[in-house]
Amino acid sequence: MHGGSKFRGTSKSVFSVTHSSGNHVAALALAANLQRIPAYVVHYHIVTLIIPISGGGLISGVVVGAKSRNPAIRVLVAEPKGADDAAQSKACGRLITLSHTNTIADGLRASLGDITWPIVRDLVDDIITVDDEEILEAMRYNYEVLKVAVEPSAAIGLAAVLSDNFKKNSRWNCSQNIGICNFRGGNVDLGALWESLSRITRT
Repeated sequence: MHGGSKFRGTSKSVFSVTHSSGNHVAALALAANLQRIPAYVVHYHIVTLIIPISGGGLISGVVVGAKSRNPAIRVLVAEPKGADDAAQSKACGRLITLSHTNTIADGLRASLGDITWPIVRDLVDDIITVDDEEILEAMRYNYEVLKVAVEPSAAIGLAAVLSDNFKKNSRWNCSQNIGICNFRGGNVDLGALWESLSRITRT
């Protein structure tokens, strides 16, 4: 049973300092109680989420769930400049549909629709746009530092956090405990990734 495996694991480490939440917290508390010793659990609260956006399905589900659980949480959207219909829509207060998109993040080229736009309009706190070079830099960071191959559409959240646009904006740069959603690399062609990273290294 899933809860049982949590309990067995935490019983072995109950004498250590633990940073966790959820099932592990409950298991740790039970294990400590059985051992008749105190348990101290540090639970970090994410206060800012950064989510990629395309057609708006992912962000709609995440922002509704996050805000219902913690109304004070800040939810930011990361969007490529070459497909920035959400940013344009948010700026002018009405749904904008682009006739043309141009970005390396091909998974983020879809447009918001009538269902997802009101959710983005009303619940998303702000939108950060980044260009393709910033996305490539984030891909390189993931590959060289974290040792993870991440596709452009998934690297955009990190690109947003690393961007000057984020660092110099007083509305965002004070964010603590940032959660970046949607790291994945299933669509990465390593040959193409290496060529892209080599190109920005040469420049």
